[in-house]
Amino acid sequence: MSEENILKFAKKQGYDEISYIGKWRGYDVYEPMFESEEVAFVGLPYVILVKEDEIRMSTPKESLEQLNEMN
Repeated sequence: MSEENILKFAKKQGYDEISYIGKWRGYDVYEPMFESEEVAFVGLPYVILVKEDEIRMSTPKESLEQLNEMN
């Protein structure tokens, strides 16, 4: 999937930008980001998961597993 399509998906979710993090469990993982430095991040660190033509936000469980396994 093109990075342009992934960015469009992120914008539909309310984000402004994306950053590629790496591979995880067969998915390409992207961090959705806001442009504003005034945003306070509270909650789980959701990521965008991409595999072939599938694109989706991580589940709460996946968010924590991805964070633990990739860091």
